[in-house]
Amino acid sequence: MSSIFKKIFNSEYDIITIGDIAVDAFIRLGHDKGEDNNSRHISPEQNKVRESINPITGHRELGLAFGEKIPYESSLEVFAVGNSGNVAVACARLGMKTAIISNIGDDLYGQKSIEKFKNEKVDAEFVKINNGRKTNYHYILWYKDDRTILTKHEEYTYSLPPVLNTKWLYLSSLSEHSVEFHKEIEEYLDTNKDVKLIFQPGTFQLKMGRDALRNIYAKSELFFCNLEEAENILGLEIVKASSSTQERSQNIKRLLLELCALGIKLPVITDGPSGAYVLKEGEIYRMPIYNDTGKPVERNGAGDAFSATFSACYMRGMKIEDCLKWASINGMNVCQHIGSHEGLLRAGEIEVFLSRAPKGWGLEKLI
Repeated sequence: MSSIFKKIFNSEYDIITIGDIAVDAFIRLGHDKGEDNNSRHISPEQNKVRESINPITGHRELGLAFGEKIPYESSLEVFAVGNSGNVAVACARLGMKTAIISNIGDDLYGQKSIEKFKNEKVDAEFVKINNGRKTNYHYILWYKDDRTILTKHEEYTYSLPPVLNTKWLYLSSLSEHSVEFHKEIEEYLDTNKDVKLIFQPGTFQLKMGRDALRNIYAKSELFFCNLEEAENILGLEIVKASSSTQERSQNIKRLLLELCALGIKLPVITDGPSGAYVLKEGEIYRMPIYNDTGKPVERNGAGDAFSATFSACYMRGMKIEDCLKWASINGMNVCQHIGSHEGLLRAGEIEVFLSRAPKGWGLEKLI
């Protein structure tokens, strides 16, 4: 099956991603001995970091001793990341002819990001260098197998290139300064009706609300978000309040149907370790995660790997179940590495994982 991902050398891109990129600076925070074999542990006396559960929201929270010097274990910079950067690299590794529309500053971090794209065979001709501005730089506080991200989006001027020779666009995270740019993308899709859109909303796009981006939702062939994001988009906080497994499945089905009502052709909702959900012939199905044997090292970029791989498979005409299997494997493998790119697989590598998948692993009909 890997032959379907062989690169076709012509003037048309298989996919062009649109979105902000950044440099991720991972700061590995230590914790008490015995909690994680991947960490160089520090003693409880040295540890100034605490994890707790917010009694109101129920969310995990990271606490740092105020006014203290906080010891950390290591740091690492990863270039050309961000949802659209991650998706571009993932698609290129799967043999797709890929380009990205984005912005960088005229600094060393921007240069290194361009170099990274070139090394990954992602065409960076549409990456605009902004004189006098910085490249987006994010700090990631990595604690155990999860992370808290400190973000800052530089203010860039967004615009589409005059010519886009592709049949697929992948739109994801853009800054709060990009409202007018979304309108430009809408107009382009209105004019070029043969171009299909994949939409994975980022933080600021979610904050804009569904009404502001109604036309973007309506034009989406594929759509990806996690369970909490789906509830926020639709204003329906119903899944957590479910009183039974059956009610939970019914509520997730309702979310998928409500997303379809926005005009989305195929929405996919991810749910972390619980897997992913899709509608197939009007029924809800769950794809469990790939049953890997290794404990996650760090989860940053796993969702992007899932979305990119599903998209690449879908674009090649694969069945929905196979799209989900490939996506689950690539997302799983990213969790076994540091950063969003290190664990991204090529087609042949995914096929190896498929060959040793547990018997019976596949789509499960819920209700």
